[in-house]
Amino acid sequence: MNYIKLVFKLKDRYQEPFIAELMEMDFYGFEQFDNRLIAYVEKPRYNDSNREMIEQMIGIYPDAEFVETEDLEEQNWNQEWEKSIQPQVIGQFFVRPTWSTVTPSKGQILVEIDPKMAFGTGYHATTRLMLNQLSSIDVSGKKVLDAGTGTGILAIATVKLGAKKAVGFDVDSWSEVNATENALINNVGDQVDIRFGSVEQVKDTEIFDVTLANINRNVILEIIPFLVKHTNIGGDICLTGLLNTDEDIIREVLKIHPVDIVEQTREDEWILFHLKKIQA
Repeated sequence: MNYIKLVFKLKDRYQEPFIAELMEMDFYGFEQFDNRLIAYVEKPRYNDSNREMIEQMIGIYPDAEFVETEDLEEQNWNQEWEKSIQPQVIGQFFVRPTWSTVTPSKGQILVEIDPKMAFGTGYHATTRLMLNQLSSIDVSGKKVLDAGTGTGILAIATVKLGAKKAVGFDVDSWSEVNATENALINNVGDQVDIRFGSVEQVKDTEIFDVTLANINRNVILEIIPFLVKHTNIGGDICLTGLLNTDEDIIREVLKIHPVDIVEQTREDEWILFHLKKIQA
């Protein structure tokens, strides 16, 4: 089977919703870079209807452009895919794809991910920001919520650090299967609970000690009240998926919630907020 590789110029903040729409057209391989998205689809599935739909999508997203297409042989696809996702050290974690045999150094915590698609592998700056921040948070024996769990990498990482349980939810259907598989690969399946859907998947009575959200500005603004409500007093909340240009609006919204900003960390144009919930 031959594949088509499509390259788009697209701002980072729009890539995940764009990917979700491409998946509805049977695209299933993606690589994300700063302001660039590469998507793969089986050649027979790239028809006139899908081309027209993609043209309409490009018109919706600001500054989006279609850059190029390229025919790929299946063998080349697999080789390039595996070459593009290599092991990396992030904070205390040694993150590697399941096909890699590279071993972590002494003291590093191994997290294995079968990515299915490139985001959620640790290659995006926001995932790295989260993993680095987790290295400075005491999660031992605690209950963690991972909003927008994706591959489950953050939920899995917290359990590897000693969390008692991690609950992750995501609105993308592929996530429930992929994150659950990754939890089993890392031998934490009994402690990681993956749910398909959004905030409605969390019961009103469920309260967490550590709450994570690596999504995007608009969704984070919408769910901040939910995240604060479901975090224990004294608990940690980490927010990313945010650009440096989002800092002011996030700060303004946080002023009306019972949280203190403990720390902000940055990588390239991305920012992470580490919050502590306080008594209202």
